[in-house]
Amino acid sequence: MRKLNIVSCLCVSLMLLHMGARAAEAASPAAKSSPLKLRIAYVAPVGVMAPVWMAAESGAFRREGLEVELIYIEARSAIAALIAKEVDALEISAPGIVPAVLAGADVTMIAGLLNKMIFSFHAQKEIKSAEQLRGKIVGTDRAGTPSDYGGRMALTLMGLKPESDVQLLRLGGSAVLWPALQSGQIAGATLTPPQSFKADAVGFARLANTYHLPYQNVGVVVRKADVEPRAELWERALRAFREGIHRWYDDPKLAKEALTKYTKERDPEMLQKTYDFFTRQAGFNKELIPTDQGIQQILTFVGSTTLPAAKDAPPTRFYDPRILERLKK
Repeated sequence: MRKLNIVSCLCVSLMLLHMGARAAEAASPAAKSSPLKLRIAYVAPVGVMAPVWMAAESGAFRREGLEVELIYIEARSAIAALIAKEVDALEISAPGIVPAVLAGADVTMIAGLLNKMIFSFHAQKEIKSAEQLRGKIVGTDRAGTPSDYGGRMALTLMGLKPESDVQLLRLGGSAVLWPALQSGQIAGATLTPPQSFKADAVGFARLANTYHLPYQNVGVVVRKADVEPRAELWERALRAFREGIHRWYDDPKLAKEALTKYTKERDPEMLQKTYDFFTRQAGFNKELIPTDQGIQQILTFVGSTTLPAAKDAPPTRFYDPRILERLKK
């Protein structure tokens, strides 16, 4: 009996020591259970922004030890907010960062989430051709934004010069241009899903698609000076983005719930069309690798139209591959 009591005491003592060590570890500032806070902005309440929504709604950020605050900021203000450290990262497409980088801004893309164009040009129902659009008011966003680039590209494909053949009215992105088109405030505009599908459904004329063109669409953009010092945080974030994209493909129900939450779209048909578009036609990029060809397409176009300095800039100037390289290890 005495030997048994000694053994029991030893077991209890060891168990108490183990519990104490675990409690001390949990109380430590360096404990892994303490989430790292991160503010990520997306620049439009439209389907293309789904990767960051999926990373949040699937719990991927949380599993990576990140406490993420999602913030909606219009594209025209997003780069300024990032530079001012009002947010830590942006989900935005490459045309939004090209002018800033060329002007010396300390920003860079660390992952590409979608490498295809998604813009289509829609006009009032009575306008059946590009020629009938000539001289009329076309809605767009501020110069240098993704919507402005998409609009200029669509007009060029139709054989129109954006600065002289139409009157550009700078209103905002797709979510703003769609109501303006419905109200008759503008004759035409470039839209993205789901607004483009709504325009089709009620009979607005679809005059051009840009789907076939190389393009660096949305990616994760951060301050360049933060890439190395916060490398572990970005590695966790990109793993969460990648998991979110996989969940988009594997869990249509969750994907459509995320679309409903962030776009406020409740029409089952529009939700299904948007999901199908970003699954089959313009699929999100599971590898997260930016496309040099897509960035070069942007540089060539803006270099010959609005930003001559872009002509000689290499695509590699606009993204930093170091975090993706860490993910491979």
